[in-house]
Amino acid sequence: MEIRAAFAIIAVALLGLLTREASACGHCDEDKVASTYDHSVVSRALSQGHHVAFFKIEGAVPPGDTTRRAIEDAVYAVPGVDNRTARISLDTLTVSFSFDPGRVSLTAINTQLDRKLSARKLSVKALRVMEAPGDLKTASK
Repeated sequence: MEIRAAFAIIAVALLGLLTREASACGHCDEDKVASTYDHSVVSRALSQGHHVAFFKIEGAVPPGDTTRRAIEDAVYAVPGVDNRTARISLDTLTVSFSFDPGRVSLTAINTQLDRKLSARKLSVKALRVMEAPGDLKTASK
């Protein structure tokens, strides 16, 4: 009976280690994308021929609604970005949104967001872009 109890304790401990290793840390690009991924935004955008961009927010980001609103305002000020599609995670420092590639390029979005966020000493870096269903490409400028 003692062997079974010892085995159970070891099994539970190993399972705990495996679970901790598998949890998302929020630091890799995939975790950042997942933190702002919204299936309804993606579905609607791709059905319209629009793309969905995921950006990393860089700089000292103060937590709170003021920062969230400033980032959101900067996103919606870029011509070609679709209204009500911005998803922001201050926990993982990520923002995503859909846009019309016929009106604005990913490079132009990056440049305009950097300009609008510079007063807050923030910038963005493109992580991924979805151009078609199931197609999550590494963003290139």
